[in-house]
Amino acid sequence: PGPSPQVCCNDCNIDHLGHCNLFHMADDTTSFQFHHVQVFVNHVKPLEEYKKLEDRLNALARKGKFNPFSGLKGFLEPGEHEDRVKEGKSAWEEVCKDSGVLPETFQSSGQDIVEQLLVGLGWRVTAEYDGVGTRSVLVTSADPCGVKMCITAARTDGHNENQQEQEPYAHFSSDHVKRKAEAHNGRQCIGVLGFEVSKGSLEGILGRYRKLHPNLLVQDIIHQYKDTRTVNQHSIDLGTMKVFEVFAYYKNTVSRIADTGTVLRFVERDGTFSSRPGFSNPEGVLPGLRDADPHFDDTSIPAYSDHWVSNVQDRVGFLETLKDTLGFVPKVEFNAGVVAAGRAQIESTVVGNSNAPPSSTQAEALKNQSQVYLPVNNALSDVGHVHSFLQQLGQGVQHLASRVVDLVSFVERVNNYREMTGRGFSFLSIPRSYYGILRTMDLVAAGASQALAAALVERLQEEGVVSKDGVVDLSLSASRLANITVGGDQLQAEWEEKHGALAGAVLRGRYKNIFNLLGDSIEESLYLQIVRNQILIDVQGGDILFQIFTCKILQADPEHEAPFLEFIQRLCSECRDAADQDATDVCRVPIKAGCGGVGGWDFL
Repeated sequence: PGPSPQVCCNDCNIDHLGHCNLFHMADDTTSFQFHHVQVFVNHVKPLEEYKKLEDRLNALARKGKFNPFSGLKGFLEPGEHEDRVKEGKSAWEEVCKDSGVLPETFQSSGQDIVEQLLVGLGWRVTAEYDGVGTRSVLVTSADPCGVKMCITAARTDGHNENQQEQEPYAHFSSDHVKRKAEAHNGRQCIGVLGFEVSKGSLEGILGRYRKLHPNLLVQDIIHQYKDTRTVNQHSIDLGTMKVFEVFAYYKNTVSRIADTGTVLRFVERDGTFSSRPGFSNPEGVLPGLRDADPHFDDTSIPAYSDHWVSNVQDRVGFLETLKDTLGFVPKVEFNAGVVAAGRAQIESTVVGNSNAPPSSTQAEALKNQSQVYLPVNNALSDVGHVHSFLQQLGQGVQHLASRVVDLVSFVERVNNYREMTGRGFSFLSIPRSYYGILRTMDLVAAGASQALAAALVERLQEEGVVSKDGVVDLSLSASRLANITVGGDQLQAEWEEKHGALAGAVLRGRYKNIFNLLGDSIEESLYLQIVRNQILIDVQGGDILFQIFTCKILQADPEHEAPFLEFIQRLCSECRDAADQDATDVCRVPIKAGCGGVGGWDFL
């Protein structure tokens, strides 16, 4: 393959560079599922260190009162929060008193991603690989169907220093580590996106890459691993896993030179390698992994892959490669195209498979991994995150988005644990004005005269419960408002006469913007939790999307660009309508994946 145009048969299509692309070859009967991601880091600690941290976290959870998932406790009320966090810190200090590990001031950079997942999300190291040239740990929630993150680093203990031994598993080869470091300027990265495909599909995918994109092949081979047992001196194959890898992007689509920084991995499982309880070989994720005896506390929050986002130089070229080889096509139902924020401007397209079955229940929609969505961004300006990411790290995975059943509870749990332990994750800071402000016109609309509205706003500002910009203190209560007076007998009389409506307008100012989107569909307490935990809201039709973004992960220096994580909750209109009729887990019609879109913030 090269840059010159080719003569094509009638069944071929000429792409934007003149290449002959056999679109019809991509088999749309192949089923795809999110399977795992592999993250490449500078160092993985010994397993026993992570297990000691898990034991301390389990001991903290047994105390049963420091997060919304333990001890049957509810959310932290605003007045309780500070005292409860102090209690939690004391409990953590007690748990850690003999270990030398004490609460510390949180810093988002320089973190160990494994420890962040253990503390922040309550996940556990469920399997490990101790190889010739690399070490890996698998970190997951308690649900083996959920997100699976394999964290890999080169060995630094001098083992196999003379490189006399070969790594028995290609997916754990030190070549992966070296390629990722070279392609991403030595930065830690999300280097492999892993998909499970239906039985008998790998050969077809390999054939299409051989014919149309041979330069993207990591190796021109499908690796096959068998679970072989010996019974009465006879060998019996109980299961098989096949693994095939390609480079995701071209450095330059015209010259067809592969960018070696990111790999797409396809796995096909059969027999004892098929999905079943457990995380290790031969019962789960990748050959070579061995169970690490995980013990989950009752705060572990399952999460399920929803979409994986790439930043690339040639978006159109990558989309064409995915269509040629996998049959993935753009998803027009998502709000993409050109997106701008200030001077930062990008172009984005969401691409994915087209044969995923719909879900009929909320639980099924949460856990269903068969709809793959891959948003793809390219920069259109020389400012902004996408441009900086490409400049510093090169092409690669910008972020991983995962679904949870209750995003408000999830974020509150992460925030509480970060404040108590000094570890875990922090989230992007969202200005309070995003959620709503109080203006004099809001009070006029609620029935106040212009004079009373102006006087009341001024009085609330004097009391320190409304800022000069109109941001209303979240802790403001109806009882405190009842004790506020305004100057002048006439204005005071009007304030007392219309107090109910006007107090309601003041309190609603804390979340007015999102109330205008969601109305009375959720209670005030949930609105306040959304604001307090800085959750973003997007609405498409009757579907609602809750989303939040962590600060950057895998970041050695706070000035460096780096990937991040996103967590979302989808409230599909079909299921919300059913819930109103007390059918809490049955949707009135089958629902397609992706209800509520991916949100405008996702592209920036």
